Amino acid sequence: MTRPRRSWTWQNWAQAAADVASGEVHEHQQFELKRETYGTAESAKRELAKDVAALAVDGGTLVIGIEENRDSGRAAGLTPVELAGQVERIQQVCQNRVDPPLAFTATDLVNPDDPSTGLIVIDVPPSPFAPHQVDGRYYGRADRTVRTLSDPEVIRLHRLRDASEDSILDDLERARRSAAALDLGLSTLAVAITPIPVIRPELVRDELADGNKWLGEVANAAQDRVRRISDGSPLAPLVMQSASFPFSSRNGYATPNGFAFRYNSREDTYAFLEVAESGAVTLIVRDVTDGASIARDRPEYEKFINQYEAATFTALALAVFAEVAERSGFRGIVGLGLRLDGMLTVTPMREPSRRTWDRPVPYPEDHYQRVTSATSVELDGDLTAVMDRLYGRLLRALGLGDMLRQRPTES
Repeated sequence: MTRPRRSWTWQNWAQAAADVASGEVHEHQQFELKRETYGTAESAKRELAKDVAALAVDGGTLVIGIEENRDSGRAAGLTPVELAGQVERIQQVCQNRVDPPLAFTATDLVNPDDPSTGLIVIDVPPSPFAPHQVDGRYYGRADRTVRTLSDPEVIRLHRLRDASEDSILDDLERARRSAAALDLGLSTLAVAITPIPVIRPELVRDELADGNKWLGEVANAAQDRVRRISDGSPLAPLVMQSASFPFSSRNGYATPNGFAFRYNSREDTYAFLEVAESGAVTLIVRDVTDGASIARDRPEYEKFINQYEAATFTALALAVFAEVAERSGFRGIVGLGLRLDGMLTVTPMREPSRRTWDRPVPYPEDHYQRVTSATSVELDGDLTAVMDRLYGRLLRALGLGDMLRQRPTES
């Protein structure tokens, strides 16, 4: 991916006005200016989707409400636009027209002289699924313009995605070796989250110098993030309301990669959380599958997976990385790996207060494994889409349907 050139990260109208007045603001491959909002016609919606999709290859920012000098590409002045409903409409149009769907943020910068108007800033991080299609074509940027990508360019970008997947598989294998060294048994959950590519191998080295305090604060903040998942979220039926690392003791110590917490229950290690100097996060949890009596008067046992515990710990691992990213200033793509071992013949755990089903389906394989990617923006927001990519296939295989699938509507 290309090396980022300067983009202007404005927090308010005054900052934007001052930079535009200075004459320094200008368009480039990762920064685009638009004088006015996109219309409601089909062609305008397509144009919006193309502009956003094109930025996803290297990441960038699109600002609506600034006029550019067409010859020089420099900002010529502020042209505040009507704000009512625009952010929601932009999100809906792009969610439905960009394939695969793209994670980005869109925010208002309100004009103090007329609060109904202002600027709209669309921030698009580098996408793990780039390039993206709009109406069957892949788009990227060439300096100040949007262009259709050639077949060789699309193939090259897809090969980069494959290389990233290999690195995540390596991380999962290291996690499994750690599980074996800690004697966590054969029924484990392993989660690996790492920046791809690793551009700053010492991203949090200074913070980990006081690892016990710093990682403790990160873990506590991650717990708070998961506990804030709203009741209306599709994740709510899967994630425990008191999400935490609930063990009787916690041992912190330095590792060759960074710093780790080993959570103990009685005399046994129950979970292992490590943050590497690169910012990579690994979490291993034991006993996510178990056996239980079918009924009090029957001796038979069935093997089940505690899908609530697995989902909760996975959400906690994602939230730990979100905290690491926020505190270190990381912005970009992360690779995600998930592996559940000891899965053969398991059925989902029954819990009366949760979702119920009539015919649980035994899982046919010894393990379940998923490798995918996400952006730092996704991990900082609603985790539903990310969790669907990680757990959707498993939930369907267990007969639980598309519990996490979100289907937005376009206005």
